[in-house]
Parts: sequence; structure tokens; C-alpha cells
Amino acid sequence: MSFVPLLEEMDLPDSPLLNNLAQEFSTARPFPHLVMDRMFSHALLNEALQAFNLDHVNNINVFQNQLQSKRSTSTQSVMPAEIQRYFDIVNGAPFLRLLTRLTGITNLLPDPYLYGGGMHEVAGQGHFQVHTDFRHHPHTCLENRLALLTYLNHDWKPEYGGQLELWQNNPPRPVRKIVPQFGRSVLMLQSPDSWHGHPQAAQAGYLRRTLITYFYTAPKIKTDRTAQNTIYLPNSRQSTMQIAEIFIRNILPHFVLDTARWIRRRKRRQNCK
Repeated sequence: MSFVPLLEEMDLPDSPLLNNLAQEFSTARPFPHLVMDRMFSHALLNEALQAFNLDHVNNINVFQNQLQSKRSTSTQSVMPAEIQRYFDIVNGAPFLRLLTRLTGITNLLPDPYLYGGGMHEVAGQGHFQVHTDFRHHPHTCLENRLALLTYLNHDWKPEYGGQLELWQNNPPRPVRKIVPQFGRSVLMLQSPDSWHGHPQAAQAGYLRRTLITYFYTAPKIKTDRTAQNTIYLPNSRQSTMQIAEIFIRNILPHFVLDTARWIRRRKRRQNCK
């Protein structure tokens, strides 16, 4: 059984389900997002919930101030195997391709160290005021593009508090409230306008548990074209023809080489007809 049923749709080039979800993501308000129930198998998430115990995890973060009250894992934490299985799935190439189909964002990259993500737990009266997330990873400098949250809270009711609120900022007000029910996943665009949080405190006696991960793209910067190509070192062990080709590669403008490659490819296609 697939741990991610939507991955089965990836083999369909024109999947109505994926197309509808992509349309829903792009038009959602107050910013692009998706709310999906049963995105992951019940068995996978139930095993993760059974293993969810931050008291048995090393290097946890504790946030206790006026703006947030919660605990979470850190980049140094060792996840329980049942929870690591979830993160291995969402950080894998098939899942990244699925996210591209849903959001249109190409060349997505995972963060296996789960900076800012991992296991998050909010105890009774815990909260997180409305905020936007970090824009760049502090260690890799990659740009934060998407956040994925999956909730592990059986039979959670709205009156328990802790609902995820998506806000607009002008005027500041919540546009959507999402109950953190078991098996519910929320995919959110990360931008300066992606205001969210759970400012309403969770009810005493309840634990609000979430698995969180972020996805990135490389920053758009101009690079030297030569940095994208293989560079060969001339030496005395090479033949005259090899040295000549290295010289041509290093001297000729890249557009000349690109044109030559295009002509060769076109000829090969014509010969195959």
C-alpha cells in the first residue's frame, strides 16, 4: 500500500484530482494553501503518534514566552524510527515531484535536518501568535518556499482550541481556521504575506502534536556559465586531438558550442525518421 495515495496519481499526465488540487492551492485565500485529509496512510501516522514522546528525544527546543509556548525537536535530534519514516517519505524525490505538480514550484529541495520542523508539541494553554516563517535557511541559505504540517491529534474538536488560523494583514483578521485533526495535512506557501499561527490557546489536558517540514529552492543568482560545465585540464598524457578539443571548449564562446550541439541533435532526430 502506498504511504501517499496521491503519488499514485503522478503516473497520470492529466490527473483531474491533481489538477483540481493545484487550482485549489493557487486560488486559496488569504494565501496559497491546501488542506488535505488522509494524504498519508492511517497506519503510518498512527505508528508515528505511538512513538511521539519528546521526553525521550535528545536536544529538544523549549519555547516559553509571551508569543509562543511549545516544544519541538532540533536539527540535532534523533527521531524515533516510526517518525523518521514519515520524514523520509516527504523528503524523497517522488514526494517533491508531487509538490511541484500541486504548487507549480520547480526544483524543490528538502531539508533532512528539519530546521524549524520535526516534531512539535503544544501542551494545555500553549499557543503560537500569528507570524510568518523564516525566509531563508540559516545554514544553507536556501529560500523557504513551502511548509507541510501533518496533525496527529485523534478526535480533536474546535472547542479544544489550537486551531491553525490563516490571516490577512490589511486589515489584520483571520480568513480561515483549520482544526488540527488526526491525519489532516496543510501545505502552505511561504512568503511575506503567509501570516498564520494558533493564537487561541489549546485547552488544558490536551496535547496538540504536529509533524512539520519545509521545502526550499536555490536563490536565483547569476553564475558564471563556465561553472555549469565540465572543465578539463590539458596535460602531457593526452593526445593531440584531446588537447585540441580542450582548447576549443575553453576558447570558443559558449553560444557557438550550444549551437553545434543543437545541430547535432537535430541531425540525429532526422536520421531516426
